Amino acid sequence: MFLLSVIVLFIACENDLSRVVGVHDKINFEKFKNQELDKSYKNLLNPNNTAEEEYKAVINSWKEYHTKVSSILQENNFSWGIKDPSVTIFNKIYFNKKGKVNHILVNVKNEKISNETKSAYVSLLKNHINELSINLKRANQFAQCGKIKYKNYE
Repeated sequence: MFLLSVIVLFIACENDLSRVVGVHDKINFEKFKNQELDKSYKNLLNPNNTAEEEYKAVINSWKEYHTKVSSILQENNFSWGIKDPSVTIFNKIYFNKKGKVNHILVNVKNEKISNETKSAYVSLLKNHINELSINLKRANQFAQCGKIKYKNYE
């Protein structure tokens, strides 16, 4: 029984560790890449996965997702520690069939932001990952990447 508990705890920790990762965290970024998620998640904007008439719904859902992330930042008084008016982030987000977030890869592009602050952002996303989704459903898991600029409320 003890061994089973240890194995379950190890698997739970490993899955949690890999759910949200920043590219600045070299060790966990390598672990994230080794999962090869792109092999099992379809690209959302691939014409084989999304019809042209669905693009408006996709764009609206993408905006709603980032509005939610922005509100999480504000509600938690998140500080980027810089004076820049905005923070640019490149994300690759992996969703389950129902649009819930499974994994997020984050690349904060502002060079002035410390790795400590980037890690705090990753932790904030991890703590709120169950609140994050996109208003789309698909037959398969899907992924989408993109660049976003969040307003800096410093």
